[in-house]
Amino acid sequence: MTHEERLAIAAELARRIVDTSGDAVLAVFITSSTAKGLDREHSDLEISAVVRDGVEIEGKSYVYRGVLIEIDYPRETRLLQKARRRGGRWPVEADGYRSRLVLFERDGWLRRLDAAVAESDAQDVTRALQHAATMVIESRDKVRNARLEGDRLDFRVQAYWTADAANLVLLLNGRYMITTRWYYRHAFECPQQPADFRQRIEMLVGIVPTTDEEIAGAAESLTDVLVAMVTARGVAVESPDLVV
Repeated sequence: MTHEERLAIAAELARRIVDTSGDAVLAVFITSSTAKGLDREHSDLEISAVVRDGVEIEGKSYVYRGVLIEIDYPRETRLLQKARRRGGRWPVEADGYRSRLVLFERDGWLRRLDAAVAESDAQDVTRALQHAATMVIESRDKVRNARLEGDRLDFRVQAYWTADAANLVLLLNGRYMITTRWYYRHAFECPQQPADFRQRIEMLVGIVPTTDEEIAGAAESLTDVLVAMVTARGVAVESPDLVV
């Protein structure tokens, strides 16, 4: 499917959404790669239809003409809360609140979303870095456990997921991905990253000949370096006491 065909489908979906839900709809917009003209033949079509608080519409996910269509119906307050938050997955989530192709808007509602995004950009990143670092540690520990148990399949799967350490690199550099297929490209371009970062990622995902010992070593060393980069910012990753 071409970009123009996706846009035509999106316009028809927006019309039906507004006709069906009326005043409950505050905005309808395309997100992800199609919003930026980066979609390819088999890319999905993602649409957000913001609705008023108190309105509940179930999201839709289905295949139409061979293309996956996903329609989300977030309530306005919940969406604005998420857009304001700068959490540990900010590099993955941020573009969804920023890049959009507007299909419908009521009373300039999207200015509220832009204001929420501005609040997120101004937030301190301490908690986000702590969260992202603990996710890397959790992945490393799953690699350790799989190796201890001798479960090679689980070991390789957990090593693959440890490569999501790219999220922390992006966060350390204040960058976010603009399309999923450029996730690692963006991370590899960051000025602040561990030495041999790309090499270690390629080892973890198994695209270069690597022994299990080397994979385990890559997971350990990558985690150690990233945690050190976080603590060098004055952000504590390990707590000296139990916290509730």
